[in-house]
Amino acid sequence: MIGRWLQLCKYSIHCLSISSFPCLSTSSVQLHDSITITMTSKLYPNYAYKRDIGPLVYWVLQTSNALIRSLPSSYTDVPQVPLDKPQITLQSLVSLSKLIGKHVDKEHIPKTVLALLQSVIEAITTSHAIFQRLATKKPHPDVENGSASLEALIVALNESAIALHGWELLLHPYNLSDYLFSRLPLTKEKLDCMVIKEFVALDVPEAPEAGQDSEKKKPQQAGPLVGHQRRQVKPGKGKRGRRRKDSEAEKSKATETEEGPPEDVFSKKPLESFGVTLGQDGMTPDYIMAVYDLFREYFDLRAYLQDVWYEVAYDGLNIAVAGALSNAAISVVQRSEDQMLAGFSDDKKSYHSVMSTMSSVFRFDAEAEGTEANKGDAHLADAKEMFLVHAYHDLLDFITDYRKNGNGKPTKRMMKEVKHWNPDFDLRCATMEERLKWRRLYTIHWLYHLVGELTSRMLVVAAVLHKKVPDSMKAKEAQKEEQRQRLLGLDGFAALIKNLTYEKSDLNNRKKILPHHVFQLQCIVDSLAVTKGWTFDLLKGHVLIEPPDADKFRPMRDVNRFLLNIGDEREGFLKGFVDLRHKLMVEGAGRPVTENYVQIQEILGSARVIYDQFVGKSSTQGHKSQSHTIDPNVLWNYSPFLCGVGLAEALDLQFTSIMYVWEQHQEPAILMHLYNMLLREGYLDKPIDLFESLQQLFAYGCFSNGMVPLSDFGNALVEYLSLLANGRRNPGGRLRAQTGSRVAYRLAIAHESFLVLLRDNDWDICRISENEVPLSSLLAKLRIARTTPVYDQDTGKKHLDETILVVRAEVALSNEGLLGDRVEEKLLAMADALEELNSMEKQQAKDSAPKVAYKTPNDFNASEWLDLMKVDVMADIDGDRPLCGLNLARLTCHIFDMFQDIEDDLYALGCKGYLDLCGDDGEYDRKIFTRTSARRILFVGAMDVKDEQILRVAARTLAHSAGSLSEYIYWDKLKFGAAERSSPETDGHGETATDASSCTLEEEEKVHMDECEVVKGVVLDNGTVWIRTNDDETTTDASSFTLKRFKEENVHRDECVVIKGVALDDGTVWVRK
Repeated sequence: MIGRWLQLCKYSIHCLSISSFPCLSTSSVQLHDSITITMTSKLYPNYAYKRDIGPLVYWVLQTSNALIRSLPSSYTDVPQVPLDKPQITLQSLVSLSKLIGKHVDKEHIPKTVLALLQSVIEAITTSHAIFQRLATKKPHPDVENGSASLEALIVALNESAIALHGWELLLHPYNLSDYLFSRLPLTKEKLDCMVIKEFVALDVPEAPEAGQDSEKKKPQQAGPLVGHQRRQVKPGKGKRGRRRKDSEAEKSKATETEEGPPEDVFSKKPLESFGVTLGQDGMTPDYIMAVYDLFREYFDLRAYLQDVWYEVAYDGLNIAVAGALSNAAISVVQRSEDQMLAGFSDDKKSYHSVMSTMSSVFRFDAEAEGTEANKGDAHLADAKEMFLVHAYHDLLDFITDYRKNGNGKPTKRMMKEVKHWNPDFDLRCATMEERLKWRRLYTIHWLYHLVGELTSRMLVVAAVLHKKVPDSMKAKEAQKEEQRQRLLGLDGFAALIKNLTYEKSDLNNRKKILPHHVFQLQCIVDSLAVTKGWTFDLLKGHVLIEPPDADKFRPMRDVNRFLLNIGDEREGFLKGFVDLRHKLMVEGAGRPVTENYVQIQEILGSARVIYDQFVGKSSTQGHKSQSHTIDPNVLWNYSPFLCGVGLAEALDLQFTSIMYVWEQHQEPAILMHLYNMLLREGYLDKPIDLFESLQQLFAYGCFSNGMVPLSDFGNALVEYLSLLANGRRNPGGRLRAQTGSRVAYRLAIAHESFLVLLRDNDWDICRISENEVPLSSLLAKLRIARTTPVYDQDTGKKHLDETILVVRAEVALSNEGLLGDRVEEKLLAMADALEELNSMEKQQAKDSAPKVAYKTPNDFNASEWLDLMKVDVMADIDGDRPLCGLNLARLTCHIFDMFQDIEDDLYALGCKGYLDLCGDDGEYDRKIFTRTSARRILFVGAMDVKDEQILRVAARTLAHSAGSLSEYIYWDKLKFGAAERSSPETDGHGETATDASSCTLEEEEKVHMDECEVVKGVVLDNGTVWIRTNDDETTTDASSFTLKRFKEENVHRDECVVIKGVALDDGTVWVRK
């Protein structure tokens, strides 16, 4: 889905892959909220049912309450249904729907209610079909009962749909799915606005007079619309006793009906609590479906992550990308677990409960060891593997063995098994039982080291509590030390496993182990198994291939590049932080203490703690795992998962740490403003690649609202520094508790790191706000594409609704030189591409299965969201926007060195502007200035008055320090889409170049023609072709366009693409798409 949309709007995406878009202040303009996006199991029937049945029942109850209160007291055709409880029976749902349908015309039934009915009917129909499949062979009694209950529910829902004039839903199920999606999420406030308050009234017969024939009653006739009013019944003339009795009965009934349930009877009931009771004991069908759908999501996400680990081991994907995606997948599972199992008792939410349910449904013995229970049925042979049963039992075996000794040592029996574990065992030559045993021993072996590592860190925290300090300080100091000792990437999971070893009751342990815990352990184990050549496929079963060469992959491959740049002459993370810490100490010596100086020194000092974790150096050796090991650092060296999530966290920490330094030491921002002025005012002959790249990557962190000033450069710098100071005084960001240090802080400086935004939003891509999402990201493009189009009534032109994100994009494109309709065309192109895909998918659904309701492609499943996330995470780590992949500490040291070089030259020249700020030693006055404050004064003044001497010295220094961004990356090379190169390619204008130099017409490459496109144009001296884009044609002829003509025609660069490749004899270039 994501890939097909990208193909349809590739040129539009190119036009938005320009320099960083500015972040706009929306205080002065009223903008619409964006459409709500959630990453959940939307395509699973149980999720759709639980999402939509609550709002449907809530509307039926509230509308019925309003209707009954409006009826006269003598109206007797009112269902005897309790209207003060959120759960109703099937018969009650049908009766109330018929009551509403009798008093409400078809055109007054809200379209949203009909859409909810359609969604619920479709979800239950799908669930019923699944139950029928499950019940075909040795069905469990609860499965048979569940199938009957669902069938009854389908009948009841169909009756309700007909009663509410929604019979067309049963004939044309394609009409309302898109409409419902556009209204989600539904809240009580939205539903209250849909509750009908006016009804078609019926003439009600009066009480009969004495002697009247009781059968001569007037027939009921429809009357006009009435509101909340009640007509009193005239008294009759019968016997006094009978009349009094009848009068009292009528009065009692009128009072009961008129009062009804209180107005706020549902005010404290959450929408999720409303629903339909099916009246079944044992495993209810809604619980079976919830568990079934939960495991379906496990299957999908597990398969996706196995593919990701394959890319890490065999294709060179950065392991931090896999770690980020793994965290996101676990977060998805946890949220789905909370949603799907909501409303069930706590004992139904444990993994043991959901596993037992599936083992009963599929008729396999989940408790039996080995695979004997599954023999004889090929379809169930891998049931344990499918439902993660092996990982669960391996965890229980570890806990049981750990508790027997209680000292971190395996029992003698377990030690005999573990010591034979061979990490280089050839899994291809092993039997199934041998492979499962190999994986089980690895799991137990690794968990011993995990708990041992955590225990050693807990001992350090405990030592703080024994210090001779006041009790009021002990807790605070222990909390800070606990933060410092956290395990990178896996601290929460490690704490869970440690706590499980304390529990003496197996029953309590089983209740504490939740499904996402077992899924996370399975992901940890899979990461090693895949990199050893072993994967599990639902269709193919166990797949075994040759493991990657040791020199191509090992779990610490990318971690080592980050730490030390092993095998490279560039410096790594540790040296960069150590050098920067030392440089700040030297620059601050003898001067006024800068704000947060102590905190910055503590944060930079955390590099040593992080380094020690990665290389297996513990804070204490008193309680390391005593299990046999062939490697003292087995925790990291044999866990690709831990290396991935640990490196992802370390990259986040190093980025945010340096951003915190930039808040206090504004030299990077001063330098970027200075460079911008020197370039625009002609002091520099040509752009400098390093600063051009930094200007794009850190537009938010160096310029007000991310917009590079074109004039008034000194005031622009002052304005930015003022905004930054205000942000530091009132930081609104997330409190960041930095692993490896005792400092917690909030970032005030703006940034566009996608990885950091993901961690700040608990790995939920859909929680990233429209004010935060980087406009260069694929997520931003998708959100723009999904924005509702609006038609201007005067001109008839279509444009996108003015959401915060759309306005940001419009202003950004305008700042890049596009005007008027061209801006709208660029944004509409993506929306049109998504709409085209929607139409294609809808038509395919109609053609292939005309009786099945169409599911909008807006409802991406979890793995599709992860695919989208993968593009943006890769760009942030080692792609075309490597904010987290930059050695920012080393870069910051270089910036300080450039300032020092400028100041040395100014002192040597006797520059008055510089010497006025200096003392006798030629340095800034130590009694008055910090270096940062003195530099701020010097360069703001020079930019304001255009001090020629200072500006020319600065220009000469910057020109001599020219370099490229690639000198500051941690990795061997950066990846740009499908092409990889060691440094970013740029033509100085921000266009994205497609490198096709490796794409030839060699037959041995076996590149299919559908993977390529042919471009005809004029090849320039540097091997590139400039062409004007044409969204309507695949092949664009640009033979008449040259660079000279581009300039004469004032063709904006966003109308062009630059392609680098191999020119053939006929003047064409073949490039892989």
